[in-house]
Amino acid sequence: MKKIFVIVFIGFLFECSQTDTEDEVSHAMIVIVNNKEYSGTEADVDAFKQQGEKMSTILKKTKAYEMPQANSQSNLFSVGSTIYSVKGTEDFIIVKDKENKKWLLKKVRDIKNNLNQ
Repeated sequence: MKKIFVIVFIGFLFECSQTDTEDEVSHAMIVIVNNKEYSGTEADVDAFKQQGEKMSTILKKTKAYEMPQANSQSNLFSVGSTIYSVKGTEDFIIVKDKENKKWLLKKVRDIKNNLNQ
């Protein structure tokens, strides 16, 4: 009986120690630019997705679990990260973060209401 109690107690302690924090939960990377919502992809920036012109710079970073509400906002990228077009398409953008790493994001939707710049 004591063995069962000890096993149940250890299991209970283990379960109590398993808490989710914001750092442990993954969130989609979202950027709003030119009234379009873009979301992160698993794809790498390659020769087929050539960086185009600078479109904007991230002006506001929301909390990871909050949806950005205006152009040039992101829930992941820091203020100052640069947004570039992808040559030949509006379906993708490239975001260059503060560490100069490039991220490919795909267009999710057009935003009907004109957002503040």
